[in-house]
Amino acid sequence: MIKFFRRIRYDLMEKNKTGRPAWPVGRYFKYAIGEIVLVVIGILIALQLNNLNDEHKNIKEEIFILNNLNDNLDTALTQAKQQITFEEKMVKILQGILGLSDANSKINLDTISDKTFVTALWNIGPDTPILNTYVNLKNSNKLGLIRNQEIREKFTSLENSLEELNGMLDDRLIVHQTRIDDIAENDVNFVRLLENVLPDVDFSNESKNNYGELLHNNRVRNLFAIKLRMSIDVKEDRELLYKEIKDLQNLIQKELKRLE
Repeated sequence: MIKFFRRIRYDLMEKNKTGRPAWPVGRYFKYAIGEIVLVVIGILIALQLNNLNDEHKNIKEEIFILNNLNDNLDTALTQAKQQITFEEKMVKILQGILGLSDANSKINLDTISDKTFVTALWNIGPDTPILNTYVNLKNSNKLGLIRNQEIREKFTSLENSLEELNGMLDDRLIVHQTRIDDIAENDVNFVRLLENVLPDVDFSNESKNNYGELLHNNRVRNLFAIKLRMSIDVKEDRELLYKEIKDLQNLIQKELKRLE
């Protein structure tokens, strides 16, 4: 490129198109200025091309990152949906043994099975959806490559929702371990409840549990009611998290279409 401009410069000087200086020194001075201008132009062009090349590389890396995040969020959505389903079943069972269900799904307290009771008593629920890609990007300081400010803000909001849900799950686990597990230790024959996990063992000599009588005990009912309330709160938090994940994924897919 510089050689091209220099050739033009030589041609102009040969044809006296650059002006006739008063002294030869003026001609050399003007030639030197022209050379400097050509060098500066060449440097600016090279910098521009380099910037364009860097921009292209950054866009390719950003697209790669967004695609990975999109895939991770897709998996997280599946996990979140399964976790919501679990909480819905848990709430339904707890309502049933407390006699809070409608007529069609109400459980007869006198005919509650070991399986139904141990599910209500023992099941505590899964963890939160896993967002490995986001965590890895955050730890490697690569989130800055995502130029869409709204996407970055959505991830911050999602992270806060995950922390809130984890806090609720921790609270439920603590209550379960310190209070509700007390029912298994003091109020039932828990050995009998092992029949579902040890089908080849003979439990006929183990005394049966009277769940109908037990669930009329005010302390036991209150403990199951506490678990029900916390499970409802967890379910609502999971539903909110699912919506945030879905909204974020839609935003990422929209940005990918724009970049590609």
